[in-house]
Amino acid sequence: MLRQRSISAIGIVLFAAIPAFLGGLVFAAAMLVIALVAIHELITAFRVGGHQPFSRSAIAATAVFMVVGAFTEPERSAAWLVVGFLLISLVVPMARKAINGVITDWALTFCAVMYVALPLMFAVALRKSPGDATRHWTNAVASWLDTPGKGLSLVGIVFAVTWLNDTAAYLVGRKYGRTKLIPEISPGKTRVGSVAGVVTGMFTGAVAAWIFGAPLNLFLAAGLGCVLAVSGQLGDLAESLIKRNLGLKDMGNLIPGHGGMLDRVDALLFTFPVTFMVAELLTRIGWM
Repeated sequence: MLRQRSISAIGIVLFAAIPAFLGGLVFAAAMLVIALVAIHELITAFRVGGHQPFSRSAIAATAVFMVVGAFTEPERSAAWLVVGFLLISLVVPMARKAINGVITDWALTFCAVMYVALPLMFAVALRKSPGDATRHWTNAVASWLDTPGKGLSLVGIVFAVTWLNDTAAYLVGRKYGRTKLIPEISPGKTRVGSVAGVVTGMFTGAVAAWIFGAPLNLFLAAGLGCVLAVSGQLGDLAESLIKRNLGLKDMGNLIPGHGGMLDRVDALLFTFPVTFMVAELLTRIGWM
């Protein structure tokens, strides 16, 4: 099981990391594919749970969010998209002959798009963050690819912290964990594993910031790593909460050893927007 999980993890890293490195429309296209697969899995899970969300509306809205995010500044267009989808999605159920339970189905549809599309839209925005990195190699690569060095450095931190936090929590918790973190939601997670993940996240944040040249000092980078580790674990637990309520173990079987696409990117749905918000805050107060 561990070997299969490791092999799958390498494939996932390559699928996400290479487009993230290239940036631009390549990264946006990769996020679009991930978003469409993830929203399909989530809508299917809701249907297995006995609900009838508006699948075509959810998939179409997700595609629109991601395409708009690729060609505009999401921090400015997101509000328009959210309000627009809110209004349109309320019109869709009017075409149904039976309206019993329609509000629940509408709410699930709306929340599914907000849960999947909006965070991945900000992943694209983070990669486009303007400015230079502090490492020559990062700026040289970014210049050759015609993408911002700062955006490359921040996305590098996100991937490094998110995945190493998850790996450390899994391995340490599996070997030394005794007390469960929140057994009602995720029986496999332990307190020891969670702490190991956060400590690893802090160290990884500092090292990744130096390697990629993120414009952060050591303490801010370690602090960002800590915030991302906690956010990533909360993202994992959030998806587990959804699965437990639907009576599912995995969202799908697309990735051997990992379940579905959503099972693999659940932490990133939290760490990408959190990094974007932290970076915006630090930039505005002059610390980045």
